[in-house]
Amino acid sequence: MAVPFVIKVAAAVTVLLAVILGGMYALSLQAKMSRLQFVIFAQAFLIFLSRFVWNNFSTMFDKPSRKEGLRHVKYSDKDLHQMDVAQYDLKKWTIWRIFLITYLVLCHISYFTNFYFIGREPYVIAYSCYAALGLLFQIVTGLVFVKVILFCVRFIFKSNSFFSKQRELQFVLIYAILLWTYGLYNATTPPVVKEVPIPVKGLPASLDGLRIVQISDIHLGPTVGRWRLTRIVNIINELDADVVVMTGDLVDGSVASLREAVEPVKDIQAKFGKYFITGNHEYYTGDVDNWFSHLRGLGFIVLHNSNVRLPSEKLPTNQQICLAGTDDIHALKIGYGDHGMKLDDALGSCDPSQPVILLAHQPKAAKTALDSKYRVDVVLSGHTHGGQFFPMMFGSYFLHPFFSGLYRYGESSHVYVSVGTQYMGIPMRIGATMEVTKIILTPGYF
Repeated sequence: MAVPFVIKVAAAVTVLLAVILGGMYALSLQAKMSRLQFVIFAQAFLIFLSRFVWNNFSTMFDKPSRKEGLRHVKYSDKDLHQMDVAQYDLKKWTIWRIFLITYLVLCHISYFTNFYFIGREPYVIAYSCYAALGLLFQIVTGLVFVKVILFCVRFIFKSNSFFSKQRELQFVLIYAILLWTYGLYNATTPPVVKEVPIPVKGLPASLDGLRIVQISDIHLGPTVGRWRLTRIVNIINELDADVVVMTGDLVDGSVASLREAVEPVKDIQAKFGKYFITGNHEYYTGDVDNWFSHLRGLGFIVLHNSNVRLPSEKLPTNQQICLAGTDDIHALKIGYGDHGMKLDDALGSCDPSQPVILLAHQPKAAKTALDSKYRVDVVLSGHTHGGQFFPMMFGSYFLHPFFSGLYRYGESSHVYVSVGTQYMGIPMRIGATMEVTKIILTPGYF
């Protein structure tokens, strides 16, 4: 008796989990548990999607039963035999299923590449697996669309004769491949420079026009490497920045794995310095403290629930702004040492008479800060990727209090959410561009 496909997938996933967990030995306990939860959830979700795709596509080249063949037209035994040989060759059926199984396996092992296939530039296997995963999302989306549309059409016209099952699947594949190709192409293009003026109440006249260049969510790792980062650094250095801020999710791996890939950031030029805060993915690496040390060596000032006065600590208070940064909120959820979003540490020493610019990776953290007792004039965030690609953008939109772009909050505060400078894992961008943000502070009169 044939083993059900779902059992085969479950067995493969069990082996995969064992391999992945074996690669976690170097991570902290907190990071291990966080990654374990993510892996279990992700694999369960992928099993559901894979089963859906398998149920629809595994029979794409199956032959109809004799009963179905005789339903409308009477064939002789000779005709049926010729049909079997010419149209429903067993090799075609077998090759198709092998191909489909191989494709689904690539999707399932994509996250596995985060442990063993990260370096200076992306490995072909890692890029291929994540690209396959992106196509899976488009196939599932296409299947859902087609089934919903045909259900409505059949319900209205009371007919089942519009398209054959094979035609439906062909339409889905054409839709998915076209959108997937478009998304892959968009992800290869350079990030655009987006100029955003933000009014700030009480901004010192000497800082009118201060240029803050924000980069966020680069995700150096399985599909983003040194070459892409070098291109980003070149774009930044053309903008004549006063300040450069990196608002989290720079890396998806350890310092040991990405030391060469991250090196170009040492060449970033900024008049008043370059600053870094953590995102949730820094905590997934389990190597945050080493990243702090390494980035300091590359010229970054790490705002670990702390702040600095710009443009200089030596200037009078009325000629300064307070630039603060908090750890990502995920650190507290997993209990990562003394890390976590601590507004008292980050903002407590800011002078209430000074404008405050806060770096906080997630929009949820931005809202928490704006609702706090502290003065916060501008929050710079990332994390959402603008949804990154269709249809994931809908979930991202409803999960976050601020989705992308500039928001005014309360009487005089603002939040800016970057859609990201690269992408996370899947090398696709559909409906959301990649950006380097040039923020220009202007006096605000409210």
